[in-house]
Amino acid sequence: MALAGCSALPGIAPEERAPTASPTATPATSPAPGTPEGITAFLAGYVKRNNAANKAMSARLLAGYEGGSSLAIDKAAYVSQRKLGDRSHQPFGYARPTVWPVKGADWFVTTAYWKGESETAKEPTYLLFARDGESWRQMYAPDVFSDTPAGELPEIAKDASGAAAEVAQADAAGLLISPAAFARSYAAHLVGKGGKASRSRFAADRLTTGAAATRVKMDPYAELRESARPAAAYPSYALRTADGGALAFTTVERTRRYDVRQGPQRTYVQQKNSGFLPGKYYTFMKFTELIQVVAHIPPRTAGPGQVKVIGSYSGITSGSGR
Repeated sequence: MALAGCSALPGIAPEERAPTASPTATPATSPAPGTPEGITAFLAGYVKRNNAANKAMSARLLAGYEGGSSLAIDKAAYVSQRKLGDRSHQPFGYARPTVWPVKGADWFVTTAYWKGESETAKEPTYLLFARDGESWRQMYAPDVFSDTPAGELPEIAKDASGAAAEVAQADAAGLLISPAAFARSYAAHLVGKGGKASRSRFAADRLTTGAAATRVKMDPYAELRESARPAAAYPSYALRTADGGALAFTTVERTRRYDVRQGPQRTYVQQKNSGFLPGKYYTFMKFTELIQVVAHIPPRTAGPGQVKVIGSYSGITSGSGR
């Protein structure tokens, strides 16, 4: 978001801009890969199909290996790119993949490092795949926030076979908060709502601190009305971590409307890098985005604990204004 009158005014934080189509996932007709060789082959197939879809900006190809909110976000990104006339395509790969099959479940989690033509990401991406019939589709692709020390990433608990354990969404046993309650509370926290006790559940993270800073920065220029809720149309997942907590994946839907404060200086609002909002809006601007988050829910202990969101992936899916 940028505001301008007679001169440039504050802009939105980079992490809140709509992305281009992301590296996500590909299906396979075999069981979930449980060996280093298996996940390497699996991701190689994904990379080939994902690069082909991104180059063609083809929603049909995309739907062959993505589902859930990943598909919704990346389909919208293709629409945005077309509206902007952006045909750029950067082929990519993955390095150092690790896989955690989930015992008795039809989904599994991998971590891998995005690799471009000349650089490799310093932080991993979580890729969550779920079975859809005979295929595997990628449902989540949150990137760990930059400069996050590797030692701060929660260790996933494994049994003797190397499998992780699923945590049900309503299951709060031994946890500070259930995965479902986390999704509801975090959605409110993201837009500055919820009581003091609710807010104290969460450690500072890039999304919420960035959103709070943007609210303060934009207030002199536009009135903001925003809401957020768990995006119930898309599945959420959680698995057990080695400390007795949980690693939770969920999607939040956030809507923001900026009504420009009218005055002697002509002021407008503008969302950068989005084909859904390609112009300058002097009266109002409204848009909706989907935000994937991955969070560590700590175990319930005698002392205080906080949920920590450690990564995200998001995109604008609709917008309007005048």
